[in-house]
Amino acid sequence: MKTFLKTYKIGIFIFPILSILFFSSCSVREKYDDNLPTSLNIIESMKIGQTSATIDNLSGLINFVLPPGTDITAVKLDSKAPIGVVVFPENGATVNLSSPIVASAIFEGKERNYLISAKVLPSQIAFINEAQTIADIADDDVKAAALWAQSVYGSKFVYIPFSNLTIQSLANVNVLFFYYDQVGTSALPQSILSKKGIITQFIAEGGKMLVGGMATSLVAEIGRDTSGLLLIRDNGVGGNNPDIWGIDGGVNFQNDQRSHPIYNKTTVISTNNDGYFPIINGGYKENHNNLWDIAPLLTPGHQLGQFAEFERLYGGKVLAVWSGVSDECCPGIIEFKPTAVFTGSIIAIGVGGMEWAMNDGRVNAYDTNMRGIYRNALDYLTTK
Repeated sequence: MKTFLKTYKIGIFIFPILSILFFSSCSVREKYDDNLPTSLNIIESMKIGQTSATIDNLSGLINFVLPPGTDITAVKLDSKAPIGVVVFPENGATVNLSSPIVASAIFEGKERNYLISAKVLPSQIAFINEAQTIADIADDDVKAAALWAQSVYGSKFVYIPFSNLTIQSLANVNVLFFYYDQVGTSALPQSILSKKGIITQFIAEGGKMLVGGMATSLVAEIGRDTSGLLLIRDNGVGGNNPDIWGIDGGVNFQNDQRSHPIYNKTTVISTNNDGYFPIINGGYKENHNNLWDIAPLLTPGHQLGQFAEFERLYGGKVLAVWSGVSDECCPGIIEFKPTAVFTGSIIAIGVGGMEWAMNDGRVNAYDTNMRGIYRNALDYLTTK
């Protein structure tokens, strides 16, 4: 009997203590668990301007890839950490990242160190062609495109003939610009096809590329476009056509892309603000299309719609279609986004109306739109 009473009394005594501990721990948990940092998530994010760092909490590495021209010796850190965590250098601090620096995250006396590293993207935009110099380029449209890029980008522009195209010659290049045009065939010259391996490596390692005209087929040649749908190819001498040609990227196009940077309103003007962009006026046109025919993706078996299906299957975001085609079968501008193999982006412009030189000597009333789209595409790629 004594043993029973003794056990009972102990039980009564322990129960209130356990109750207090239980409700107390619940209260603490409810109050702090949402903001309690873990050993693998102390610094949540870090930015320099609009550029976010890649943070590997497991190894304690923070890496930045900064836009061309960034002064890496004086950058301002924008850090975010859970409540209660003190980060040093503190949020808003200006630091020199010309060599890696150590950052600390401190919580309740426990310190975790990170190594912050940064690299600045190369700044050059390289125009490539088979001719040894720009003056030697045979096609009038290709030469006009090269001269335009040279005048726009100045000291950032470099011309590289195919014969000099190597990984070493691309060391300071951010974006490759390849525009190609000719009469009689849409095939690319062997001199560029022999450099496929170099271009493939450049894109695979994060380099960017803008291809225009007949050069759009290079995306398939290097293995980035596996659709097999680049089937619309024209290479005749052309002729007179009185119509205004354009592209659709807005409300007349079910895949509204007007928010994309290639349609920057300061350089590209949409007629009536509806997303129709005229690119060439009436007159002589070569009409050298190099376009995708995605009509097979219009079939009932592709429930997402042809544009979403093309992006899902091939990683290509359709930014514009050739205006006036009612079933929207023919993408004119596509952004091929990074993949696990190709970490760099490619923009392909295959619309035949994007001509750089008028064969009849006239002034193209919509030349600003045509060049503006190319300018916006290059500027956008330099920041990727």
